[in-house]
Amino acid sequence: MLKKLIAILFILCFSLPVMAKKRQSEEIITPMSQLEKRQFQTRTYNSEDKVLIMKAVLNILQDEGFVVYNTNSLLGFIYAQKDYDLSNSGEDIAKEFGKTKSRLSFNGVKVASIESNSNFTDFGDKLRVRINFKRKILNEYGNAQFIEDIEDETYYEEFFNKLDKTIFLLKQKV
Repeated sequence: MLKKLIAILFILCFSLPVMAKKRQSEEIITPMSQLEKRQFQTRTYNSEDKVLIMKAVLNILQDEGFVVYNTNSLLGFIYAQKDYDLSNSGEDIAKEFGKTKSRLSFNGVKVASIESNSNFTDFGDKLRVRINFKRKILNEYGNAQFIEDIEDETYYEEFFNKLDKTIFLLKQKV
């Protein structure tokens, strides 16, 4: 009887990890392809006025608290970054980082940032705008602990809605 019980326990001990691995592998989400990302990161405008649309993007980035570090109207490029000091209790970063400040601070994070790259490409009488955002989490020494692209379509949709409104207002000279 004791031998049967030991044999059953032995079989169970080896079969449980195999069963757990099967469950874990079933829940793997396939990563988004670059083409899928590009679709929601890009918007085409019926305008040839690259300067006006670049100014609109600059206005939005500055309104959102980004510091613009580099622009080039000839190449159609803007690079900006928004830093979050986790010691500042007035800022809510859960939307951008998916975690509260206390959770990030617990993990030794002192600064978090969002980087933005945008480019503007002429297509005949249209202008294509592509923007991407990247999360960066830095430790107390300034070393990156975590870097990832923001792949939330709603995040980009909100940005392009703001861009549409800003372009409209700039065209109205408001």
